[in-house]
Amino acid sequence: MKKEIKFHLGLNLLIAVFITIASYVHIPYGNLKAFSIYFIHFLLLQFSVFGFVYVLSSFKKIFKIVFPILFIILVSISFWVYTQDITIDLGMIQAIVESNIDIAIDVFSLQFLMYLIVSLICLFYYMKKFSKLNSSSIKSPLFLVAILAISTFFLVEKYKYGAFKRKLPYNAYFGIIKYFKKPNLKLKEVKEPVKSKEKNIQIVFVLGESLRADHLSLNGYHRNTNPLLSKKQQIISFSKVYTPLTYTAISVPQILTNNSIYDKNNKAGVSLFSVLQKAGFSTEWIGNQSIEKSYKDIVYTNKSVTIIDKFHSVLSFKKEKDLSLLDNFSIDNTSTKNKISTIHMIGSHWYYNSRFDSRFERFKPITSSKYIGSSTNEELMNSYDNTVLYLDFFLNELIEKLKTSSKKTILIYLSDHGEILGEDGKWFHAQKHQASTNPAMLVWYSDNFRDNYPLKINQLKLKQQDSISTDFLFHSILDISGIENFKYKKEQSIFK
Repeated sequence: MKKEIKFHLGLNLLIAVFITIASYVHIPYGNLKAFSIYFIHFLLLQFSVFGFVYVLSSFKKIFKIVFPILFIILVSISFWVYTQDITIDLGMIQAIVESNIDIAIDVFSLQFLMYLIVSLICLFYYMKKFSKLNSSSIKSPLFLVAILAISTFFLVEKYKYGAFKRKLPYNAYFGIIKYFKKPNLKLKEVKEPVKSKEKNIQIVFVLGESLRADHLSLNGYHRNTNPLLSKKQQIISFSKVYTPLTYTAISVPQILTNNSIYDKNNKAGVSLFSVLQKAGFSTEWIGNQSIEKSYKDIVYTNKSVTIIDKFHSVLSFKKEKDLSLLDNFSIDNTSTKNKISTIHMIGSHWYYNSRFDSRFERFKPITSSKYIGSSTNEELMNSYDNTVLYLDFFLNELIEKLKTSSKKTILIYLSDHGEILGEDGKWFHAQKHQASTNPAMLVWYSDNFRDNYPLKINQLKLKQQDSISTDFLFHSILDISGIENFKYKKEQSIFK
């Protein structure tokens, strides 16, 4: 019994050092309270890992084959989490599975090989000890402890979804499950002979993240969060946009298709980009978020897809800032072909401090820890509002770039959902609360666009105070694109 306890304590220490702790080293703790909370979180997670490992060890022959394979795979992944703070999710699993062998070889380094060799030596030592150990038994008191440990995983996940699933080693497993799981959304093929009656039009759709409308000074917010955009001509901000879909995986598929916010999630829809491409538009997607399974197929109906910083997700503290998106966006005045460019931002997603640099640290003090409980409401609000300042600068830079276009140019910004900022003691999104159902939305148009479509601009201004849903986007873009031979709801267009 003592040998068994000693072995499993050592084995779990091995797993913790080479795998689990990697998910905790980059967290900004800020203070002792936050560190204590995350330390307890780590202990509970590692306890749950012990449960699964112990049950697996009850099947000695299977354990000897399966455990070393899993350990080596997870150690290989954890190295990059330790050194680069990469995020193990669907996008990373896809990159690992689908990368060419020459690209895979490029990631090898002396440090990686040394890390792998040391872990293999430790693994060999413990597997040798395991061979001399009597098989684990369901009669052992440790088996009951293991069942309790496994139960911990499900209890914690029930209390807070993703608390364990988003950390090593679990995120690797669930990333693989997501990769092989078929998306819920089924896309309909565009069979109609679609065409556009417009020429030389450029649409830029900026898909934001977690920005609520009432934190724009353009909409009357008491802080000046839009110092640049407020000076711009030809900007119209819509403060009454509604969506009940308050997390990216369900809101984005609805926004990018002809599905309504009131339709079921699995209803077959038509991709906005499929229609436009059929009508002769050039289509491109430039994103700073790893593409989720729920809208991956929609994104790839674009002619061109570019994902910057693809190995860091919203969960990474080293995520590239959104301004890098503009390095991949260019103006082409040599072509008169219609074009739509979609720019997908990381926006105002938590951890807020990771979304802006020191130039935009205007509202102070800001948070110093990822743990909500260690920050004041003032610090959290300041950090969030600084992300809005960053967006103001981002959109201003983009507009200045668009001003050089000779096309009839229009920019539509729409956040995928809002954000809960302390109302009723709640924070963030993906929860049922009114605060996250009012995403920010605004429109900017060029002189050329204004001169060619004065009636549409007039309608925009008339509808500025209307209550609309995110259903508007699909139908509005098809409307300004002059789409013919395809049925859509013109009455939902903000230009009608």
